Amino acid sequence: MHEIFGFLISLAVILVSAKIFGEIAVRFGQSAIIGEILAGVIIGPSVLALVTETPVLTNISELGAIILLFEVGVSSDIKELAKAGGWAAAVAFTGVILPYFLGYFTFLHFGLSSTQAIFAGAVLTATSVGITARVFMDLKKIESREAKIVLGAAVIDDVIGLTILAVVLKLVTGGTVTFASIVHVSGMAVLFLILAVGAGLLIAPSIFRFISKMKQENAVLVMAFAFCMVISALSSKVGLATIVGAFAAGLVLSSTPQRDEIKKGIKPLYAFFVPVFFVLMGANVDISTFNPFIPGNGQILLLAGILFIGAFFGKVAAGFVVFKKGINKLLIGVSMVPRGEVGLIFAGIGLKNNVFGSHDYSALVAVIMLTTFVTPFVLKYLITNEPKKGE
Repeated sequence: MHEIFGFLISLAVILVSAKIFGEIAVRFGQSAIIGEILAGVIIGPSVLALVTETPVLTNISELGAIILLFEVGVSSDIKELAKAGGWAAAVAFTGVILPYFLGYFTFLHFGLSSTQAIFAGAVLTATSVGITARVFMDLKKIESREAKIVLGAAVIDDVIGLTILAVVLKLVTGGTVTFASIVHVSGMAVLFLILAVGAGLLIAPSIFRFISKMKQENAVLVMAFAFCMVISALSSKVGLATIVGAFAAGLVLSSTPQRDEIKKGIKPLYAFFVPVFFVLMGANVDISTFNPFIPGNGQILLLAGILFIGAFFGKVAAGFVVFKKGINKLLIGVSMVPRGEVGLIFAGIGLKNNVFGSHDYSALVAVIMLTTFVTPFVLKYLITNEPKKGE
């Protein structure tokens, strides 16, 4: 009885604080996501301690991320996204290589081991498309050419990240890394995406044509949501992030005649679940890490500062490999900056496997959270100050 009481109160606090701080952010001309992350910091363990993350809240948060990317997929045009494939791949590969080596050499410079440096580089390769996608959606730019390149790059980035993580885990657990094992991991990821989208495009229109004739209310929405859950679960099963499966499911359904009905129906779910994801992301921040007067924090902050510069500009540079006329290269690069939950997962695995001590881990978490906080501000500025066509 006490557990359900605590859960319901925590959920209520999360939702109310998300709306209050989101409203404040919007009134100051910022994306609501800034307010939601800040709400998490304030109600989280390091400030007011009103909310502590539990397995149930974590699952709800994960569901929020899935719904966010599912809506992004449904709102996308798969043909236009395919056209951006070559540039997306170039952005993804550049955005992995540069941050990786910047993180690797920074850790070595601070006297850390080569294994720690390898893992730190892997952490900095991550991209959290959820944050960028939310900003694009808030500013009605999700269908722009830049957004399509970024979304494609983020999916490719996840496949590359999965491969890198599998390799570094083999290294830290004493396993053997072979060319065959690398090909197997990356091949499974690519094969899953091709099969999920390809098979879905073939069978989904017929299935949803039948579902649309059902007399039960909201049948299309329920079945679309179930389809998203299945693809997300299968994505997790092959080692990819669930949000990649959710995005793939949305892409498939974007080609069905029921697309608009699904988009309209998903909005109430989006409004409820997605803020939980961003609030809990903020709640993971320990603000004491940023206090320079706490002994030992000076070294952490210095390491975090140098890593942040590498993490930020390593991704920004990736946008400039797009040699296409009329494309905002800086917007693409900045869109790839946030590490968010993906970076936190990578860093957490390093801590769990005793690769990092608490100080090294804190420095990486500081970088991840800084990229998460800074990016929405910069994106909002770049989008709202983008020159209109003809200017």
